[in-house]
Amino acid sequence: MSFRTRTAPLAAAIALISLLGACSKGPGSVADTQGVEKVNAYIACFNAVEQPIHEGFQQYIGWMQDPEAGPTGNEKKVRGPGTVLSHRVDACNAPMVAALAMTPAEPALDPAASNYQKTFVDLYALIEQADRYYSREDYLRDDHAGMRSQHAPLMKAYMAFFDAGTALDAALEKREDERRAEQLKEIEASEGRSMAYYQIKILGDGKQLTQLLNTEAPDLAVARTQLTAFQALLQQAQDDKVGKGDAMWGHLERAADTLARDAGRRIERVESKKPYTRSEQMLIESGGRINNPQGSAEALLVSYNDLVDMSNRLAQSSGAR
Repeated sequence: MSFRTRTAPLAAAIALISLLGACSKGPGSVADTQGVEKVNAYIACFNAVEQPIHEGFQQYIGWMQDPEAGPTGNEKKVRGPGTVLSHRVDACNAPMVAALAMTPAEPALDPAASNYQKTFVDLYALIEQADRYYSREDYLRDDHAGMRSQHAPLMKAYMAFFDAGTALDAALEKREDERRAEQLKEIEASEGRSMAYYQIKILGDGKQLTQLLNTEAPDLAVARTQLTAFQALLQQAQDDKVGKGDAMWGHLERAADTLARDAGRRIERVESKKPYTRSEQMLIESGGRINNPQGSAEALLVSYNDLVDMSNRLAQSSGAR
């Protein structure tokens, strides 16, 4: 089993599905509303714990010479996996249980969500136990026996959770893409290429571009084609005077422009095969949102998340009008 460095996946879950209701015209059915609530609960859980769990995992294995073999007891610096803020943990408990019971069922999504919730609960019980052990420095009083005995079950639970996260991520991606395609058809048929149409289209195409470039060796030819299409989409929205005079649309437009810029930088960096300096690598490993190296997948992901944030704000402001 490999315990290589892992990063949280770029998920459909990053983009909260507020768009499902906010951009639709007319009242929806009870089933539609519950369907949105169900998926939003799955997304809220995923968004709440996925990244902190990955970060805690890196913290835990970072001081071990061989994470697969586990701690030896001879390490100079040791760290537990750390805990997750309680309100994030809560998002994967009662709300998830309630969402799983909602009807109608989602056969392509519910099993993945159920397994994700179960593996998180199982993993987090071990994380809390390990964190208390390391925080109390109990290893200094038991000849490091607890370090060794806890390691294998903890790592097995981590791997189960990561696999469940990958499966839920894929299921959410598929559902979001299908729903987005349906929305675009509905909106274009009823009101043409309106602001709502461009909002959904820009967010979806921006996500696809980010996904393509969020790997170590992206297909640059495909990436250039998608970037050109994304730039053309943004230009068409400007030519159509979409959102003219709307301050929130202006924020979304600027976020989309930044995403296009950072996608171009990512393509250029991969093409030039420019290695990261030691200081750039440290910035990436810190997991922060700011000062990520130009052309890095991390910088592009920050730009995409900013676009998502602006889109959600625009949806909320539109719904309040």
